[in-house]
Amino acid sequence: MKPSEAEVKWGKVIDHTRCIGCHACSTACKSENAVPLGVNRTYVKYVDIGQFPTARRAFQVTRCNQCDHPPCVTACPTSAMFRRRDGIVDFDKNICIGCKACIAACPYDAIFINPEDHSAEKCNFCAHRLEVGLEPACVVVCPTEAILIGNLLDPSSRVAGFVNRDVVAVRRPEKETYPKLFYKGAHQATLDPLAAQRPDGGIYLWSEQGEGLKHQVLSGHPGSANNVAAAMLAYDVPHTAPWGWPVSLYVWTKAIAAGSYLVAAILVLLGSLDISSVLWRWTTPLVSAVFLAITLGVLIADLEHPARFYMILIRPQWRSWLVRGGIILMLFAILLGVHLFWPSGLLALIGIPVAIATGTYTAFLFAQAKARDLWQSPLLPPQHLVQCIVAGAASLLLAGRLDLVPLLAIATAIHLILIAAEVVTPHVTAHARLAVHEMVRGQFRLPFALGVILQALGIALIGWPPIAAALILIGLFAFEHAHIRAGQAVPLA
Repeated sequence: MKPSEAEVKWGKVIDHTRCIGCHACSTACKSENAVPLGVNRTYVKYVDIGQFPTARRAFQVTRCNQCDHPPCVTACPTSAMFRRRDGIVDFDKNICIGCKACIAACPYDAIFINPEDHSAEKCNFCAHRLEVGLEPACVVVCPTEAILIGNLLDPSSRVAGFVNRDVVAVRRPEKETYPKLFYKGAHQATLDPLAAQRPDGGIYLWSEQGEGLKHQVLSGHPGSANNVAAAMLAYDVPHTAPWGWPVSLYVWTKAIAAGSYLVAAILVLLGSLDISSVLWRWTTPLVSAVFLAITLGVLIADLEHPARFYMILIRPQWRSWLVRGGIILMLFAILLGVHLFWPSGLLALIGIPVAIATGTYTAFLFAQAKARDLWQSPLLPPQHLVQCIVAGAASLLLAGRLDLVPLLAIATAIHLILIAAEVVTPHVTAHARLAVHEMVRGQFRLPFALGVILQALGIALIGWPPIAAALILIGLFAFEHAHIRAGQAVPLA
């Protein structure tokens, strides 16, 4: 008799004392689930360990970890990623909007966008087979029985026996996702994605990852020796960054929209700006509205399924900061609409918290991506708030409000201090240190340097306000692009 979902908590053990690296599991998975070429629900990573004559090859079967606390489920705005009662983290392609938040959140690089249907997918334990009493395809084809699946709540199951009585390991336990994929006998050089050196150019012993992978980190632990001696990747799949320049642009345009209204509203409350002035009556709401419209346009265009964007509103998953951010943007849009017809001073009082929320919610959206250690910094919310003030002051200065020169110079200086603090402050994890390394001295050093230099140059040329404001705005975008890309640069699998 098949147990009910409530009596089952599926888990998987991969016994690397038996694994021979034959890729039968990868092939069976592709066949069973019609996974296209170029993407994988599961694959086998090879690491060569040691030096001749004592060198050996270690394997790691890499896939979704079926977490008890899955970050992908929390980040998904429409519940397209969801956790079943039996513990399987599954997905519904029909409601996926292709925002890639689940990919950014996954600490294991286990989720991808299917290039054929443009929806997110991953290993789901072959749930369709389990439901009819069959084992997953990978379990069936493994020639050495290295892959086992079973009920963790059943003490008599082999999987429960391994987990409860044997020595097993999980990947990235510090993320507190409580994975249900357990490794027996796996070498640390395979479990830690930074332990093994990566070959230059992504060219392996008998394969290469091809062109167009400039986001790939080629270094191990920067500034120090590997934690595993003489370990070199022999086979791996490309590490990808889900969010590119559209996200950088969206953060920048949102900062201008929110910052312009925030700075103008503060001036109104301080009595430095009359509510009957052209700047408050027309310039501020129009500038904010234009850049908010650009923000929304960029957000929707960056979705893999842009026609489904409305699903954030009709079936929201409220823990997702994409949903919360969407509501905040909608409230800000309503505020701007009211302002155009009724430019009251009361709107300044209401507009300040709405503008602050609009400008800073992205910091919490990034922090929800638990995979990206650089974005877990407590400096991120104040940094986004200061960016809003800088962008707003620069935009209104370009609109003719020259008395904002001191505010622009001070806010830009504070922003540079926050950048320096993030770079100089010791980071707890190797992932965060490597991300900073890639931002400051690695592949994103040019946009980072451009961002810092242009902002510093803007302060130096503050005597020429329009030039200074333009330089600072460009510098803001360059820095934000470097920061977003570097945060995703570190391999997770």
